[in-house]
Amino acid sequence: MTIRRLKSDLSPEVTTCLKLKDAVRPDCCIIRDKIPYDAECFSQDISRDLEKLMRRHDRMFVKRRRLMEMAVPLRRTCRFLPRCSCPFSKTIEMVRPCDAESHTRTEQLALPLVRRLLQRRRLAIAEEDEVGEAILNRWLRYSYMSLYSRLANIQPLTKPAKKKKKTEKQKLRHEKYIEKLSKPRKVPEPEKGDKVAKQSNPDRLKKLATPRNFLVEAKLPWELTPEMKHYKASKRIKQISAPIERENVHINENPEKVSPNALRYKPSPRIKEMSEPPAARDANQGAADVKENPFAISPNALKYKPSTRIKELAEPREFENTHIRENAFAISPAALKAKASPRLIELAKPKGG
Repeated sequence: MTIRRLKSDLSPEVTTCLKLKDAVRPDCCIIRDKIPYDAECFSQDISRDLEKLMRRHDRMFVKRRRLMEMAVPLRRTCRFLPRCSCPFSKTIEMVRPCDAESHTRTEQLALPLVRRLLQRRRLAIAEEDEVGEAILNRWLRYSYMSLYSRLANIQPLTKPAKKKKKTEKQKLRHEKYIEKLSKPRKVPEPEKGDKVAKQSNPDRLKKLATPRNFLVEAKLPWELTPEMKHYKASKRIKQISAPIERENVHINENPEKVSPNALRYKPSPRIKEMSEPPAARDANQGAADVKENPFAISPNALKYKPSTRIKELAEPREFENTHIRENAFAISPAALKAKASPRLIELAKPKGG
């Protein structure tokens, strides 16, 4: 049995020390299922029967030397000593390992989202629903232990740290800082110079009005100097100046041999027919694609029978002329049944009447 508990888990209280032996159980834990006073007389008979069962077990059990040697524990003491739950202010919840494990991907995906559970847990806390809060705490723990929560790096719930109260010095310092920030900023005044407003220096204006002088660098003519005559190029310059020799990919100096199958191949009559050059025509004969009798109808076209769909498409469309009415003086029945409103009657009256 494993005991797991979140910091924010507020599930119903379950004491863990009640499952321990009397010799290991501390004095602070209360024994809830105590033997009643009236049943203490049966304790001797029960202990006697237990001794008989132990002797019978010892006679039936075959002790082998190798098994007994292997049964000796390496650590005489427990690695994790059980602690009493009495000093803890918050409650804990016992969870069996078979309930917490989920191996298949379907079970992992079936767990609700952590954010949705957190929202529902806040609502349960606001409504003071202890049972719903305990159920949501268990679901949250399973969701935190799932593979997808670990990949998303979702951290378990932690209780927010309480803020320390400020001392009197800190409060005074904070008030001074707020007063300093609340004061408006002072706009810097411009410096007062010796210049008088609306006056300019004439010497400065003349200097600015003169055009700029741009110096044009004249290129000297090329001359063959004696240093250039006796100059000797280095190996690197000779290597760089050499032209790049590229292979001619389009010319195959060593053509490949023709396969014997290609040499023994016999072309078909169709290939021979296609290999013949087209017959030349004279200019006086006209185009090659012109028929000898252009008005002759092919026999297949004479035998052709059109389908019902082609006959239907061949019929001309009937268009109605909607711009001109057949009876220009006819009045629609809706206009005959219409009743004028008081406003229309008022507007229909002639002016000055």
